[in-house]
Amino acid sequence: MKTAKRKMSEERIQSVSGQRSASQALIVVALLMLFAFALRVFRLDAVSLRGDEAFTVIFVQRTWAGLWKGISTVEPNPPLLYLALRVWVAIAGASEFATRYFAAFFGVLCVPLLYRLARDMFHSFALAFIAAALIAINPYQIWHSQDVRNYTLWPCLSLLALIFFWRWWNAERRTPQASRWYSDARILNLTFYLFATLASLYTHYYDVFVLAALNLFVFSFVLWERRWRTLARWIMAQVTLVALYAPWVLFGTNRVTTYGEASAQQSVPLLDQFSRTLATLIVGDTVPNDLKMFVWVPLAFLLFGTLVYLARRDKIRAAFLALWIGVPTLALYAISLGRPLFLERYLNVIAPADYLAFALALNAIRNGQFKIHRWVFAGVGLSFVLLSTVSLSNYYFDPAYAKAPDWRALAQYIAERQQPGDVIVQNFTEMSAIYYRSGNIPVTTVPKDFTPTPADEKILRQLNQQYRRIWFIPAQPDWWDPDHMVENFLTRNDDRILETHLSVFRPQLYLTPLEFESTIIPVNVRVGDATLIGYHVQNVRPLHVLLIWQARQHSAQDLTVFVHLTDANDHIIAQQDSAPALGTLATSVWQPGERIVDAHEISVATPGVYTLVVGMYDPATRARVPVLDASGKRLADDRVVLTQVTIP
Repeated sequence: MKTAKRKMSEERIQSVSGQRSASQALIVVALLMLFAFALRVFRLDAVSLRGDEAFTVIFVQRTWAGLWKGISTVEPNPPLLYLALRVWVAIAGASEFATRYFAAFFGVLCVPLLYRLARDMFHSFALAFIAAALIAINPYQIWHSQDVRNYTLWPCLSLLALIFFWRWWNAERRTPQASRWYSDARILNLTFYLFATLASLYTHYYDVFVLAALNLFVFSFVLWERRWRTLARWIMAQVTLVALYAPWVLFGTNRVTTYGEASAQQSVPLLDQFSRTLATLIVGDTVPNDLKMFVWVPLAFLLFGTLVYLARRDKIRAAFLALWIGVPTLALYAISLGRPLFLERYLNVIAPADYLAFALALNAIRNGQFKIHRWVFAGVGLSFVLLSTVSLSNYYFDPAYAKAPDWRALAQYIAERQQPGDVIVQNFTEMSAIYYRSGNIPVTTVPKDFTPTPADEKILRQLNQQYRRIWFIPAQPDWWDPDHMVENFLTRNDDRILETHLSVFRPQLYLTPLEFESTIIPVNVRVGDATLIGYHVQNVRPLHVLLIWQARQHSAQDLTVFVHLTDANDHIIAQQDSAPALGTLATSVWQPGERIVDAHEISVATPGVYTLVVGMYDPATRARVPVLDASGKRLADDRVVLTQVTIP
């Protein structure tokens, strides 16, 4: 009797101890989640939405028919993110903070999910906590947690699927083969795994690579151990997955076989792909490339060393981790040989596997299992913390690593100056201008593709006929329109009255002929092979002079236009000499009958009354070309005297 009572007492103590340990673990994980949440909401809306984010927010606010059509024919991702975000935007709004909070929520959720997966796989609180801590402070995951795309929702759903997979797998290996499949929790976990995987597949097409890794894992060990009933249950789940997902891939979208990412790379060597991905998933994109290329070697050494160490003790889990990392990496390498499809973020689904592997290494060092001093644990752990700190510091506070330029400042600058009849033109594909615009000012992208076509010039001519003023946002040098076709067109056909610098932007404001044509004072004087049709002077500082030329015939020379201000003694007080159209259009390429808008700005230091004269000369000889009036008489000094100008 006493023995039975003692046994019951010991069991009660163990139960209470287990409950206390579970409660303590729950508190620790909750605190870690709170820390991860703080990192992900800190300065959440400090930087403007980048182009892909702005596109996503605008995209999900389409009509239902427009959204579904866009998912099927435009967007390279399956529908789940857009449908879920549409609901969220309807509830929380479309502000930067609200939309990024959607991504941050799933980024935080990855922390307890990785903890749970590690506990289910290795039954170690310390190991699971380290893995969860690594993903909590990881700068790459924080970057994507503040980005309105699918790169937190995807790993979150994938981790959820893997948790149910391991619960099913552990139950299968504990349960005798002869037991009924419907009499325990195995079928329930397999069902949950199926729907979580389906959700993950409907979030990103590349989740199929994780599915392939799991199938290799299951078939390898099940066939080796001849667990036929386990294999039958798994095959049933896979057939169900195919039945629920294949119709979308086959009939719902055309993007799977046709998509190629403009910003992605093609035929990247496998070692380069592996090294870049590993370094990026650990230290992020907000550190110098030299640092990334330095850290990938020790990271790779630690990763492979951990897999070898694990393989000697647990071949099943070692194989699982190796397949989880290796299959998606090799698959992305293979499909990117023929199309530009490699970007590091396309492998973000394997990031938790890397963090789990490094947690294994740190835990083994902590336990003295690597036969090295335990102080190495502190050194390696501190290295991860320092790398994350440097990367996060750059991300949060260094403008050089900002994910987007200051679209808000640009939009505010335009809004303070915009007028009815204005239009915004940009020569690169970016939706941020539409997201941040004030009111309903139209925003147009020209050219439509990277390289301009004659159709794009036709669009610009139509804009000149429809709008009075054009705000132009030029692309950066490595963006679209490499030959600056749009800027050159506007410079030669419109009057640029403003150009400034904001962040990386160089916004310009042009008056179209609709705006300035009525102010042109006619001249109709022949200057060389061209006619000076008329001019307009805007008496501001600097003095703004607009000349309208028309080519009479082809000129063999590249002439310089001079615009002079002279005093009462005919001395030149100020001047501006340049090739026409702000130096962009040599006279030798003028076509007969072509009309050229030629703007000049002259800085005048001394107030007074001056005479404005213009003409052309050969820059090689400094000889002026003949100037003839309407009757054919040659004017003195081969120059056109336009008007007197008073400089206040």
